[in-house]
Amino acid sequence: MWGWIFVTLALALLLYLYFLKRELCKLKHEIKDLPNRSGFGGRLSLEFREKALMDVVDELNQMIDTFEDKNRQAKQMEENVKLSIAGLSHDLRTPLTSIKGYVELLHITTDETKRAQYLKIIDQSVKRLIDMTDQFYNLARIETNQREIELSSIILSNLVEEIFLSFYEQLEEKNIELQFPEQINDRQIIADKLMLVRVIQNIVQNILRYAKSKAMISYRNERNFLIFSVKNDIKSDSKVAIEKVFTRFYTEVTSRTNTEASGLGLYLSKKLVERMNGKMEAELNSNWFILTIHLPINMGQVSSPDESK
Repeated sequence: MWGWIFVTLALALLLYLYFLKRELCKLKHEIKDLPNRSGFGGRLSLEFREKALMDVVDELNQMIDTFEDKNRQAKQMEENVKLSIAGLSHDLRTPLTSIKGYVELLHITTDETKRAQYLKIIDQSVKRLIDMTDQFYNLARIETNQREIELSSIILSNLVEEIFLSFYEQLEEKNIELQFPEQINDRQIIADKLMLVRVIQNIVQNILRYAKSKAMISYRNERNFLIFSVKNDIKSDSKVAIEKVFTRFYTEVTSRTNTEASGLGLYLSKKLVERMNGKMEAELNSNWFILTIHLPINMGQVSSPDESK
């Protein structure tokens, strides 16, 4: 009887070792093949359900998931760099070509009126170049977390009014009527002033480029956030893709013939608002383009507006 028990145990052990060895060989081949399956759900699997082996496979699968996640992030960063280079080369080429052309015209004309006109255009092109390079620099610092946030209490309505009125001449030139709320909202928000100034400036510039004749500003309180809304009417021939307005390098003119825009303004603004623990949204309502910005009121408010509801 003991002999049969020994034989049975020996056979069971041999079977266990056989299946274990087979599973290890299969696992070895799967691990060697992982580079070819990376990014395509290259997880390891087992047929032989042995606890110690399953624990090892679980640990390996966690490592694979982490690797694939980092690989996806690296590929996304690579795509962003390619897109940035392509967008930068295109956007900088336009004003540079303009400057080169008008410099050549300056050399051959003796008409003082034309010379003054050419110099004015060159000056505008230089300013666009400076603005574009500033935006690319700011974007690079934000996306690599090189810019430290300095939060302080700010009366948003005062800052908004100050910045919008600094563009008064441009708004007048474009025949854009600006409407501030009748009731003063002196509620303070918690934000980085330099970042906030940049956001508001980008919003004004967006209005100057795309508004038809009117822009309206409003405020409202919502729990721990002050909601700042800016809406402007849009031109009848405008083709705004609302789902793309916060996309890097998006401009309303899909052929990118709009030499006034780098396509980074709203993308950069959204990034800045999110770094200040806020949220920025856009919508089209009839012939109105509406930007809505949620900014925290309390210093301790670090969750997003979605999480506070």
